[in-house]
Amino acid sequence: MVQLTKQLSGLLILGTLCFAACKSSDLAPTNRISVGLNQSARLSSGVAVRVDSIQDSRCPTGGICIWAGQARVKLSLSKGSDSTTVGLILEPGVMAGSPKRQDSTNVTLSSETYKVILKDVIPYSTTTNQNLPKSAVVEVTKL
Repeated sequence: MVQLTKQLSGLLILGTLCFAACKSSDLAPTNRISVGLNQSARLSSGVAVRVDSIQDSRCPTGGICIWAGQARVKLSLSKGSDSTTVGLILEPGVMAGSPKRQDSTNVTLSSETYKVILKDVIPYSTTTNQNLPKSAVVEVTKL
């Protein structure tokens, strides 16, 4: 009986240590989401993001193209009774900090300013998957 009590106590201590070692940030909501066409999601900041359109003309992997193409996404963002619509573009080959970057913008919702960044449009097209439904990966950060 004493042996069983020792084993259970050891197991309880080990379980407690494992639980305490978990990072709380693993469970925290993120400011980056993947949203499909005509779908919406709400971020931890309370900002709702809806994807109204996705146009992806990027050269598919394995394809031969004369133009790299671009991915265009139209988003509706809202918080409370305030809303706005933005259009963002991913263009391969545009360098970070370039004045031509169109993959991000600032918006003001409910008197708070947010930076909205189009991180990706997935899946990236190949010559065999061009008809798969697309999703926009969007990051919204409070400034």
